[in-house]
Amino acid sequence: MQHWKKQYESERDRLVHVLGNVVDGGIVEAIQHVGGTSVPDLYSSPCIDIGLAVWPFPLEPNPGSKLEALGYQIVSGYEESPEQRFRHASDAFQLCFMEPGSERWSDLVLTRDYLRHDQEAREKVSLQKKNAVDKFGLFKNLLPAAHKWWIDYHQFSPVEAVANELKDVSFLWYISSGWALDLFVGQVNRVHHDVDVALPRLGQMELQTYLTERGWKFVTPFEKRLEIWPPHMQLELPRHQVHAQRGEEFIDFLLTDMDGVWKYRREPSVIRSLEKIGLKTERGIPYLAPELVLLFKSKNTSNQERAKDEADFERTLPHLDSERRAWLRWALIAVSPNHPWIQRLV
Repeated sequence: MQHWKKQYESERDRLVHVLGNVVDGGIVEAIQHVGGTSVPDLYSSPCIDIGLAVWPFPLEPNPGSKLEALGYQIVSGYEESPEQRFRHASDAFQLCFMEPGSERWSDLVLTRDYLRHDQEAREKVSLQKKNAVDKFGLFKNLLPAAHKWWIDYHQFSPVEAVANELKDVSFLWYISSGWALDLFVGQVNRVHHDVDVALPRLGQMELQTYLTERGWKFVTPFEKRLEIWPPHMQLELPRHQVHAQRGEEFIDFLLTDMDGVWKYRREPSVIRSLEKIGLKTERGIPYLAPELVLLFKSKNTSNQERAKDEADFERTLPHLDSERRAWLRWALIAVSPNHPWIQRLV
């Protein structure tokens, strides 16, 4: 296991040197040792799997040619899958390229962490692998137990870590997206792959200065690419998002119009008074009101499966009081009059 770890680290450094981290102008947002060789005491073939979350995805020709120069060739059969694979001529390494934040990427890392923590699961998987059980089916069958482990192991600690990081800023901020709904319900209901934070657009310069001093680097999505956020550059629409990274730590910041009232970015005529847009936990962690979060989740703007948004709505609906239901129903009628949630909110 130790020699696999060292081999991975050496090859990781070689890949990052050629492809570059996104925070330095490259394409790699995250790189991880995954697969059997990443888990101590797990039976595995000697090929080291390396997962890379990259922007843009799929890879463009230039990164592909750089990989060829390192001895890699693309693996056929994954043209329609959520990943691209390259295998080294020595058969010592296999690269799995994926879109950052995709379910495939998150589940690869999740199952690895689960197996690292659960000896019984490792032993069971090792036996199945020795008996040549289908690897894809084996991976898929692990997911329910891995998801349960993640919830029990982490609880609200990722949110608490972000809240601690932001405790000294002067601008308002709110935990957003799926985490906000779990904070509202008071229970972690599913795996969350990162923490989203909403803040006023006017607070972005303080955010940049504050976190830069704490070792964070920034990129901003634009036209399906990630670009470095230069110091002192004010981000204007259509840019509304900042990715902050420090090593393997990641926070997704959502710049929001909160000048006097909260405005829905996709339809500015939909507004909410500032005193109603946020709530706080007993520990004082601020989070975005659930009706605002669900409004954003009502529209799938990605090309990924978003079944989790429907599940989030189903879990949160019984906890919404009449005023929150009425506002969300009004907002949905304004922006998406045929949305199926409208009837559920009556």
